[in-house]
Amino acid sequence: MALGYRGFDRRMWVLFWSMLIDGVGYSLISPYILLFLKQDLGVSMALGGLVLTIAGVIGAGGNMVGGLLADRYGRRGVMIVSMLLRCLSFVLLAIMVTYRPEFVPIAIVLTLSYFFGGVFQPANNAMVADITEPSRRMEAYGLLRVAWNVGFAIGPIVGGVLILVSFPLTFTISAIISFVAAMIVALMLTESYVPVLKAKREPGLKRVGNLKPIFLLFCLFTLPLFIMSGQFGSIYTVYANERIGIDTATIGLVFGLNGVMVVLMQMPISRWLTERDPYMGMLAGSVVYAIGYLLVAAVTDGYWLALSMVIITMGEMIVVPVSNALTVLLAPDDSRGKYLGVFGVVSSFGWFGSTFIGGVLYDTFDNGWMMWGILASFGLLTALTMIPLWMRTRTKAEGAKE
Repeated sequence: MALGYRGFDRRMWVLFWSMLIDGVGYSLISPYILLFLKQDLGVSMALGGLVLTIAGVIGAGGNMVGGLLADRYGRRGVMIVSMLLRCLSFVLLAIMVTYRPEFVPIAIVLTLSYFFGGVFQPANNAMVADITEPSRRMEAYGLLRVAWNVGFAIGPIVGGVLILVSFPLTFTISAIISFVAAMIVALMLTESYVPVLKAKREPGLKRVGNLKPIFLLFCLFTLPLFIMSGQFGSIYTVYANERIGIDTATIGLVFGLNGVMVVLMQMPISRWLTERDPYMGMLAGSVVYAIGYLLVAAVTDGYWLALSMVIITMGEMIVVPVSNALTVLLAPDDSRGKYLGVFGVVSSFGWFGSTFIGGVLYDTFDNGWMMWGILASFGLLTALTMIPLWMRTRTKAEGAKE
């Protein structure tokens, strides 16, 4: 195939199609959740952001739980159970939004859905590492990005139209689509990792210890980036709708542009990044990301919003596969789930903490340049911190040659 998709394990294609379908179900409603909390339930941006922040903290706990369980019991079972439980939470949300749209119960169930989603992610990413050769992992993670973004190209467009009809209908259809994705994994996916029994195994969260210092620094340095990029599914939508006056159908088309770009460009970019230093890849991606979010301040209509999305998507296509591949590269073979779980904790804290931070900035600043300038500076901070990590690995590589 022209895009270089040949040669992957059959299970990669099961993951691909389940991820695509799940992406449709998730993105049908996710970009509009904060809008729902504000417009239908009447909560402030700061309070709505706080809810998603708490959900993110719980989701981060799910990342850790999922990573540890995936290393101990295997990947497949963790993925199936977490997907089905998250689907159940979507069903409950659909019922509650339809019959009892009260803030506190909806916030609780929404938080549970993020927890189950958090459990799924490290097991999924660990399976990708299990079934691909090291030289093709960047491409494999890129392929899953293609799947997710095909879903994201479809979901927000359909969701933006459905929301004009009703939020309850949108939640219901989202739950149905997510169930289909869970069934594909349950019926078609085989296990990729059989845990090796150890004579002595540390209990519970004690197994989180013994992480490499370089990995911990990488996690710490990427946190500001995730705070900035987390605006994508929350403040970005509300700002475009309320401050600029762009309707949800147009916003859905702009999100669809993100998906189309990833489908067409992710694999070539991933292959190009394979030959580059991953820390420099993170630096470049962070800078591009920051430029995209700063440009949101200049948005006056749907065309400018689309331009900002193009630049943001370029940053995303660099950062996401590089960060996953770098995490696996730093992890021992029998601890991939743990390392991916820890990285998931960091990204979750960043992504959902960003909603609270963005909500406070939204309520505080009427000046878009001030608000988006502060957010863009987080991405530049991550870019700067990648330089010493790159210099450290370069020095080690040069020392090994001598």
